Amino acid sequence: MPLISQKLKDILYDKKYVILLISLVSVLWAPIIFQAFIYSDEISDITLIVLMIAIINFTRERKLYRRVTVVFFVFVSLSKSASLSLHIDNIDFVTWSAMLVYFTMFLFVLLQEVWHSKKVDVNTILGAIAGYIQIGVIAFILFKICDLLYNGTAFNRIVDISDIIYFSFVTLTTVGYGDISPTTDETKAFTVIFAMVGQFYMAILMALLVGKYQQEHQK
Repeated sequence: MPLISQKLKDILYDKKYVILLISLVSVLWAPIIFQAFIYSDEISDITLIVLMIAIINFTRERKLYRRVTVVFFVFVSLSKSASLSLHIDNIDFVTWSAMLVYFTMFLFVLLQEVWHSKKVDVNTILGAIAGYIQIGVIAFILFKICDLLYNGTAFNRIVDISDIIYFSFVTLTTVGYGDISPTTDETKAFTVIFAMVGQFYMAILMALLVGKYQQEHQK
């Protein structure tokens, strides 16, 4: 039985980029697809748990970060319980702030894995895509924090989680439809920053990966 378990772990680790990418997409799509359902919040929580498992699998060789993931998961679980049962003030702000720190740390871990990969292959490309989506997740969390700080007035209209996810990726890709726009100085600043980050990421990291790929095949 332990041998089978170890084989399964090795298979999951070999597919860590695919699993991570699917988990990230699920976390982002769940609030949008299931927002009309009664149990939409529960579905979002399940996708977050799946993402945590994917991150634990991804960081199998990084024991410190795996411990950070476990601590973060326990903290978020306790925070959600406290917000539902005890109605503690500002608990949502603390929870989202913890998520911001955690996912920013993971972005650096992910980009390190991508950059230090021995060769540019499918996994490297999937990792680069996951990194881009991860930046969008960080943008979403920051905009959500701004919305909490300003009691729902950080944008030109009332927004829910699916709206903020939409706005984050519209900003990151510099599409800018204009149906949702920032109204506070902090939200405007973050909008400009992530619009620039989205362009720099595609222009710099992707160009470096292409250059690395060309060097490998010229040898």
